[in-house]
Amino acid sequence: MAGLLPKDRTILERGFMEFRPFGVTPSGEKIRDVGGTTVRANVEYLVEVVSRTKGPEAGRRAVEDLCRLLNERIRDRAYHVTPAFLTNTWNSYSYEFVCFLGEFCRIISGDPTFPFNVGMEKFISPIVQTLGRPFSVSQIYRMFAHFGEKFAKGSIEFQVGEVTDRSAILRMKFTERVYVQFGPYRRACAYLACQSAKAALAAVPERVHHLKAATITDRTCIANGDEYCEWQFTWTAKAPRRFAWPAAAVTAGLAAFAYLRARHPALSPVEAVLIACFPALAIWLAGLVREQRRQLDDRDRLIQEQLGCVDARHEELREAYLEQEQTVVELRHRIAQLTALHRAGLLFSSTLDPGRLIQSVLQAIVQDLRYDRAMLARFDPSRRLIHDIQMIGVPDDLATLARAIQIPVTDADSTEGTVLLQGKPVLIGDVQTVWDRLHPLHQQLAKAANAKSLLSVPLKVKDHVIGSLTVDRAQEHALTPDDLELMATVANQVAIALDNADAYRQIEALNVGLEAKIRERTAELERANERLRELDNLKSAFVSVVSHELRTPMTSIKGYVDNLLDGLAGGLTDKQGYYLNRVRYNIERLTRMINDLLDLSRIEARKVEMRWEPIALRELAADVVESLQMLARDKRITLTAPETSVPAIPGDRDKLHQVLTNLINNAIKFTPQGGTIRVDIQPSSDDWVQVSVTDTGCGIGPEEIGKVFDRFYRASSAPTEVRGAGLGLAITKSLVELHGGRIWVDSTLGQGSTFALTLPVRRP
Repeated sequence: MAGLLPKDRTILERGFMEFRPFGVTPSGEKIRDVGGTTVRANVEYLVEVVSRTKGPEAGRRAVEDLCRLLNERIRDRAYHVTPAFLTNTWNSYSYEFVCFLGEFCRIISGDPTFPFNVGMEKFISPIVQTLGRPFSVSQIYRMFAHFGEKFAKGSIEFQVGEVTDRSAILRMKFTERVYVQFGPYRRACAYLACQSAKAALAAVPERVHHLKAATITDRTCIANGDEYCEWQFTWTAKAPRRFAWPAAAVTAGLAAFAYLRARHPALSPVEAVLIACFPALAIWLAGLVREQRRQLDDRDRLIQEQLGCVDARHEELREAYLEQEQTVVELRHRIAQLTALHRAGLLFSSTLDPGRLIQSVLQAIVQDLRYDRAMLARFDPSRRLIHDIQMIGVPDDLATLARAIQIPVTDADSTEGTVLLQGKPVLIGDVQTVWDRLHPLHQQLAKAANAKSLLSVPLKVKDHVIGSLTVDRAQEHALTPDDLELMATVANQVAIALDNADAYRQIEALNVGLEAKIRERTAELERANERLRELDNLKSAFVSVVSHELRTPMTSIKGYVDNLLDGLAGGLTDKQGYYLNRVRYNIERLTRMINDLLDLSRIEARKVEMRWEPIALRELAADVVESLQMLARDKRITLTAPETSVPAIPGDRDKLHQVLTNLINNAIKFTPQGGTIRVDIQPSSDDWVQVSVTDTGCGIGPEEIGKVFDRFYRASSAPTEVRGAGLGLAITKSLVELHGGRIWVDSTLGQGSTFALTLPVRRP
């Protein structure tokens, strides 16, 4: 057992803690695997071990190192711990956290048997020792399971085997919830808990009844792969002294009987026995009284000891209660401040009128934050002049006087200069101590308002001071650094709100002149847009007419070329055949371009008719792939059809056929010989089906991906010999959108592209 831990993996290999160390679980269940007394015992013993070898200061630093190491493994800073937190016995922790703590204590102390030693020395607390005195060792071991369940409810299961006056068999196993926290480090974590637990149980005779510690026999252990830990404890019972006084009484009676028979032979044996019983009875009664008195003294000492422990516990509870009450008061104070800040924030966003804004802020400060008075002054940095002073919490005549006066600021070391010229807040506990640093007009205001303590913070916008916010109270030293921090936060919000209000006022002034220009420009733009719409309609009509007019002669030309190639006009030379094939290729190319222009014209004119019907996408894609296989084989490209079947979706078969044909045809054009093209179909969600065409072609640069679906756009990365008119993807995108779908492309230059589209499973 002693050599197991260094060989096995420790929980420190996990890195960060995966579970919350204390508080409640994400499901709201309280974390109470291990009590705070256990953690405190580890911390106190760590201090003792380190202090014995390196001194008290090193012991204190050891606890700080422990907190640092623990906090490095806790992701959420809200759960970071301090030395004071770890020594609070009222806390509860997760088993994962305690395993990390135990490992770090072992490392920092340099004691490989730290878990065992801390259990032996610290786990039996003074109050447990005192409360356990009335019970024998065997009785305490019999109650092991009962008390264990109270201290480790839901995390450890305890069992008691055979218990005699000198031996006991006890068992311990963890619940599955704890094993989840241990993860793959079950043996190492179980080793730590096993060592501390059995050491604490072995210490019971010594700590409670001042006997020798029990010897331990390990029967099974979870750290060795067993289902539970089982130990046998053996101890030496205290030797009874119940026969001492009766033996002394018998001896005295026999001596008296022998004396009477020797000195007074006239007495009969019965008389001698009766007389001899008196000293024996007296000695026996004296021993009995003495034993009773000793038991009473022991019981009295035990009661006093228990009372002392209870009193100490009561003091701990009282201190904890007082600390909790103070925390409640501080939380209420902080909640009140946050509530006031929230209300102030709502005020800031509710108006852009500077006058209303300032009055609302000052009222909120006095009413919600409970200051006696509040004052906001504007500052003109170019003239170094305080103006527009607004006060609340003072008589109306004083507020009117303050609003009318202007105060120059020339001395940077004065109270006003510190705030407005240096941009630093000031906190004054007693106004009289800085009276000579106040401007005479501020002295007049402070005297009239009976201000005894005050604080003032600058209103800053982008490092420019635009004013100051001041609050005061009629008692000396009634303001604290917390008030200064709070008012600094309020001042930041006020400064931003005032700056926004000023900017809004300037924008309103600009708007007066801009509105007329905007109306004039709008009219011009409307006339220009109308002209553009006319030109666009003319363009569409022109494209449509020209395309129609071109298609007929192009069809006729193609027919004559085909007749010539078929030999209807006589034989052809090789060169003539070559030229005619080139003519036919270009005629087909022009025909495709004309058809694309006609399709685009119909789409832009919204004259496309949709013939909705259920479409089996896999069969449709297979037809398109089969029709293009010959073209792919000519370039030795592997073209594969989709294998996954999806339910039929509503759509126009001809238009979806055109979409897939465009995408696969493009992939063939831009994929070099020996490449691959894969068509996939799969459900994207309950409402969508995704179709993708993936190739190993030239790819598209990141700066061009956003333009590939634009009309007449041709990517620069495409080979010159395969560039088209740039209409195919634009038409494809329009046809997909007519089905209520979406199309996009993912591509890496030089590696290939994936064109993907989603189609709804229900008709849009």
